[in-house]
Amino acid sequence: MERTFTRAVDSIRALSKPAARRVLATLLGAVCLTGAADSKLVLEQGGRLFRGQVPLTARMVGHTEALPQAAVRCTNCHQRDASAAASTQDFGPKLDARTLTQPVPRRGGPPSSYDAKSLCRVLTDGIDPAHVMIPQSMPRYTFTISECEALWTFLIAR
Repeated sequence: MERTFTRAVDSIRALSKPAARRVLATLLGAVCLTGAADSKLVLEQGGRLFRGQVPLTARMVGHTEALPQAAVRCTNCHQRDASAAASTQDFGPKLDARTLTQPVPRRGGPPSSYDAKSLCRVLTDGIDPAHVMIPQSMPRYTFTISECEALWTFLIAR
């Protein structure tokens, strides 16, 4: 792969400067468009996971039986927008970039903030970034790394 890249760079260097610029601009544009499309797909996947539009597997602490799909939607207990008005249906904290990434003391423990890895850990193991166990009323999920990262991307998107 490195050899192919080196040959491609050498070929571009051999072009006249205007031609080389056009080739590089075209390649860069293609890479940027691919990255933007990938980011949009990841964001959409995270939204579908959050709303329960994609099947999720979760169990209650101490149980081996999976919960029904209708019971494991994030939106059953959480709102994504921290600025949204409180609802009588809110059971869990609001989840967005501000509430997840700013240090917040929880349940009398030390302040904690999340990143993608720590969000995955709290969802699967029930342990927050400050090593505090979250309530047992929160299901423990089975996620792939890409699903968890997509959910993180959706939650912190503005």
